[in-house]
Amino acid sequence: MKKVGLIGVGAVGAIYGWRLSELLGYENVEIIVDDKRKERYEREGIYLNEKQVSFNYVTTPLNDEKSDLIIIATKNNHLEKAIASIAPFVKEETTIISLLNGIDSEEILATHFGKEKLLYAFTTALDSTRLNNKINFSTEGIIYFGEKDNVKTDRIKKIEKLFSDAKINHIVPDDIHLEMWAKFMVNVSINTVSAITGATYGQCASFESLKTLIIESQKEVIELAQKIGIKGLDHSYIQKYQKIFASLEYGGKTSMLQDMESKRETENRWFCLRASELGKSVGLKLPLVEHMGLIVEGLEAVNQDNKKRPPQ
Repeated sequence: MKKVGLIGVGAVGAIYGWRLSELLGYENVEIIVDDKRKERYEREGIYLNEKQVSFNYVTTPLNDEKSDLIIIATKNNHLEKAIASIAPFVKEETTIISLLNGIDSEEILATHFGKEKLLYAFTTALDSTRLNNKINFSTEGIIYFGEKDNVKTDRIKKIEKLFSDAKINHIVPDDIHLEMWAKFMVNVSINTVSAITGATYGQCASFESLKTLIIESQKEVIELAQKIGIKGLDHSYIQKYQKIFASLEYGGKTSMLQDMESKRETENRWFCLRASELGKSVGLKLPLVEHMGLIVEGLEAVNQDNKKRPPQ
């Protein structure tokens, strides 16, 4: 793993791109961008905890060199554009890791590049917040990744070594699908509750009313996972993530809250609305999850409508 491509230098991607660039060298970590972003990033820079970091921004492969590893760290609503952008960098031996939230991106990517290129992955316990080109964080998070069949292959071992050398926290779990559903449970619950209420990580972990909403919606996702056939997701994961929330920066904000505050499209389609859709497909009602999804959908509609209207 000598040449890495990464797309998405937001609150997640910038941290890992920086870590990998420090290890492999500026020229060997290519930040894949379009022409517009390349000009803006080179002009304005990107700052991590108030310190400017340099990246190797590229729009096409230099000297037709392809990537050994490509990391996708965009949002779900940018995945189709990301697929088109990374395509020229993919070779036969390229491994692709998607850090997107939700449970759908790997299957979508597999249809474009082949399932043999995909690992299953996500990142968690990251409390970074982004304002324009400035990203601040106190916890860098953990990348979970694994093969679809959970076999510890040679490429898993190579990426483990790469991440260890780059000082990127990572775990190869016994069952990557179980852990991805646990993260999906978190996205559906705390991300949505925070987006609706404006609550920070610390407030979500401290206020009983918010904790109740989070835990009750997580129980619905656990029931859904068990109905679908995901084994091992139980109430112990609720306690596990309660501890994680409490360990994060008190004033840190979920990505969904940051999107809501910036009047951007959220990932509601891939969180509550997706869980509701899956529930209906197996004859299971998720009333709290469904209602929270509708509230976020309504908030987004109001934001978009307000944008169209002149200020009073």
